[in-house]
Amino acid sequence: MLRQSEPPDGAALDAPPDRIVITFTEEPEPALSLIKVVDSSGREVATGPVRTVAGQPLNLQLQLAPLPKGIYTVTWRTVSRVDGHVTGGAFAFGIGIVPAGTTPQPAAPPPSVLDVVARWIFYVGLSALIGAAWVSTVAFPTMPSRVGRVLSAGWLVSLLGLAVLVESQRADAGATFGQLLSTGIGRALAWRAGALAVAGAALAVASRVPPARRRAALIAAACGGLAAIFAHVMAGHAGASAGAWRWAKVLIQWAHMSTAAIWLGGLLALLIGLRGGSGSENAAAVKRFSSVAGVALGVVIATGAARAIDQVGSWTLLVSTAFGRLVLVKSAFLLALAGLGAVNRYRHVPRAPHSLPGLRKVATIELAIAAAVFAVTGLLTSIAPANLLEAASRPTPLVVTGSDFGTTVRARLEVTPGTPGINAFALRLADYDSGRPITAQRVSLRFMPLDRSGIGSSTLQLAATADGAFEGRGSNLSIEGRWQVVVTVERGVNSVEIPLTVALRTPPPVVETIREPGLPTLYIVKLPAASIQIYLDPERPGPTSVHVTFLDPAGNELPVSALAVTAASPRSGPTALKVIRFGAGHFAAEGTLPSGEVQLQITASLAAEQLRTSLPIRL
Repeated sequence: MLRQSEPPDGAALDAPPDRIVITFTEEPEPALSLIKVVDSSGREVATGPVRTVAGQPLNLQLQLAPLPKGIYTVTWRTVSRVDGHVTGGAFAFGIGIVPAGTTPQPAAPPPSVLDVVARWIFYVGLSALIGAAWVSTVAFPTMPSRVGRVLSAGWLVSLLGLAVLVESQRADAGATFGQLLSTGIGRALAWRAGALAVAGAALAVASRVPPARRRAALIAAACGGLAAIFAHVMAGHAGASAGAWRWAKVLIQWAHMSTAAIWLGGLLALLIGLRGGSGSENAAAVKRFSSVAGVALGVVIATGAARAIDQVGSWTLLVSTAFGRLVLVKSAFLLALAGLGAVNRYRHVPRAPHSLPGLRKVATIELAIAAAVFAVTGLLTSIAPANLLEAASRPTPLVVTGSDFGTTVRARLEVTPGTPGINAFALRLADYDSGRPITAQRVSLRFMPLDRSGIGSSTLQLAATADGAFEGRGSNLSIEGRWQVVVTVERGVNSVEIPLTVALRTPPPVVETIREPGLPTLYIVKLPAASIQIYLDPERPGPTSVHVTFLDPAGNELPVSALAVTAASPRSGPTALKVIRFGAGHFAAEGTLPSGEVQLQITASLAAEQLRTSLPIRL
């Protein structure tokens, strides 16, 4: 997901930027990512190869040619190199003009059903493969023929899961197989396929060698399955983490998944292997399995708790995010499995030499719950961890830049959160020509509202924090709308004033949805000074017209000089629609829209202001 951008959303710049830089919460795949810049008329002014920033793998950049004065909308789409999921969105900035507010960013898209199913199949197959391999070499003195079939079935199921995962990530990225396999995502899939190939070759050897030499081949097959889990972990959230604890997180996640496979896959192989065996052999196998399963359960719980603490981070996120609630569901399932395992260990394992029905019944319930655990795990590994969502939801500052009349000092002011009320102000001052930080005896901000009369000005003194850096905090921006903020830099005879204009963020607009049988759905976006009526004809994926009408509070059409409509989807690139004028404030924007979630970005130029809003719809 988007963490921040440069320029930030809603920024008012005095000079054009030389590039767009977008920072994400997870490492993006540049070859499958796209950034476009359009002006207020919807004309594309910048697009091209997207590149990472050297030494900053979370950042993508797009170089820009010099842009004239105006408001520009940046639409972006990227594929996570971590898990292959697609996200997209838009933001706007102005050069010499203050944008009208900020762009609502889309929430994290839900994982595709195919992706979750693929991961579930992959986990079930690997667990059966690894569990049957160790049970047939440790729990039983000789491998029962039925357990050999579990080994083959586990390998085939895991291979099927990997194939479905490849197709899921190809479809989500909107790429060909060749394009996908040439990226980091494709190479991660190839590592998993290579590990499964090693396991398959070991199983082929095990089926052809004498029983006395079969043990080594089965150990090799189990190692292939464990290597596939390691490759999967390296391609996931643990592998994408940064810092000194990265490898600790990788090993903890690998141990969590591997011991779960040893425990639950081994239970499946044990139940099947007990059929037809002698009482003494079965009792010995049950006791050996119980000893290993007890250790595996302890490791699963300990490593699961460590990963949950790292990926959730707080009690609030545990209950307020989908990821946190899934962690609670998985924890409940694991506690149920631990309780059932205790029943078997202390009640039915001692009875194994004489009676197995009780153990089989409880173990069958355990396997049913284990299938649900793998499904929840598939969901957890398909969505962003709670701590990343929290980082992406932090307010980004409003940014304005400018210079004094004599062009001697440049100023960059960041206002956080950029809404009416208490705000934090961070100011950077630099020499206009050299860019070197400048010092001052005293720096203050003077605030005057531009949209309302009768409200006096106020002043806030800033404290120096470093060379050229000053900070302060206050409630001077007390009402919504545009404000003039004058930076006063006192430097003796070199004192200057730098006028800036800040447009505060406003809450998301109220959208009224009207549905009538036989008619297109009508969306009414209610803004402070106008309302926008929007409907699609036809209202389905594919070629369609987006009708847009601007009305004043009395219901009359508002004259609009220019309109731009952009459609963006998490699974398709952003597209500027062709705008046709029907009246002073009535337009139709024609284009082809994809199925699923679509974000319509509407930017209109009125006589005295710019109107900009975003409308999410589902087709």
